[in-house]
Amino acid sequence: MKALQTVLLATLMAASISLWGADTASADLADDIISELRCPTAGSSQPLSTADSPDAAWMRGFIRAKVTEGWSKQRIVDTLVYQYGERVMAGPAKQGFSLAAWLTPFAIIFGGAGVLGALLTRWLSARKLHDAYLNAEMARGSGETGLRRYEEQLLRELERFE
Repeated sequence: MKALQTVLLATLMAASISLWGADTASADLADDIISELRCPTAGSSQPLSTADSPDAAWMRGFIRAKVTEGWSKQRIVDTLVYQYGERVMAGPAKQGFSLAAWLTPFAIIFGGAGVLGALLTRWLSARKLHDAYLNAEMARGSGETGLRRYEEQLLRELERFE
């Protein structure tokens, strides 16, 4: 009899622990869904978790009820999006035009930075090549006569403007 009571007590404890764990998991899932949605009230961009409108209160209750009924996260979100539209989603849809509208500016910025980097690298390497050419000319000794030629040209042009 004592063994039966021990088994029965252990079974009740295990059942209560699993129910408590399921209740905690349900609350976590409901909170997760609520954190991903916004208040559907027109012009509002408040998170559903902090909004105090009647629609927000109803949505939070609906989410908690459907989670306890065993609905999946996707089914609940799809139902609310069907009822209120895409405006209840806290983030953009991860498909179609919404995804393209969010990714295009980043692609343009990173693409422009890449092109600018490539042009800058090309310009700097051309500059280094030109500097190396001038240094070689100066080292050969023809730099002095070339410099004199530029001085003479500069003087001629200055005389023309006087």
